[in-house]
Amino acid sequence: MAQSDTAADGNDEKVNLRLPKDFLADLDEQWQEQGYNSRSEFMREALRDAVYGTRLSKRALEDLLESERQFDEGETVSAEEARDRFGTDE
Repeated sequence: MAQSDTAADGNDEKVNLRLPKDFLADLDEQWQEQGYNSRSEFMREALRDAVYGTRLSKRALEDLLESERQFDEGETVSAEEARDRFGTDE
């Protein structure tokens, strides 16, 4: 989840839009479940992702590359084996 990056410097512009009530209820459920502070914060991030694409941190990209290397080298285990190894249930 991203932190709000809007500034109160008067550079923001308010946008109004109409959404079906059922969709808005689903949207509200999502932003709350995902830990956003507000509907606006959630929608700003969703719109940024739609316009600019999802941005991953350098660390996240490095972790993805390492995971891919581990998979290619056969260094992965099944979910069942991981549960057994770490003593967790589904």
